[in-house]
Amino acid sequence: MASNKRVNIDIAQPKTATERTRAAVQCCDSLKMALPLLVDGIDDAVGRAYSGFPDRLYLIDRDGHVAYKGGRGPFGYKPRELEQTLIMLLLDEALNANHPSRGQK
Repeated sequence: MASNKRVNIDIAQPKTATERTRAAVQCCDSLKMALPLLVDGIDDAVGRAYSGFPDRLYLIDRDGHVAYKGGRGPFGYKPRELEQTLIMLLLDEALNANHPSRGQK
């Protein structure tokens, strides 16, 4: 994309898992993201399963549910919003662990 080239991000389409991981790390570093990064396989199995195109940030909770679905990337990425959702999930989990009856319906 021309907008990427203007900010010195020029990444060829990855052809291997190693190249894909390298590109993802470069993007993560450029966006100054401070959260764990998971990279889909070169076959895009997760992307197809979650309709992740165009790219999105997802947070999957411990029960396997989508707890957060970000906007279309890269301009819709809001890592702080994702981080806040993660914090709220962890706080809820801690409260439920201290008060088991709270988690029951």
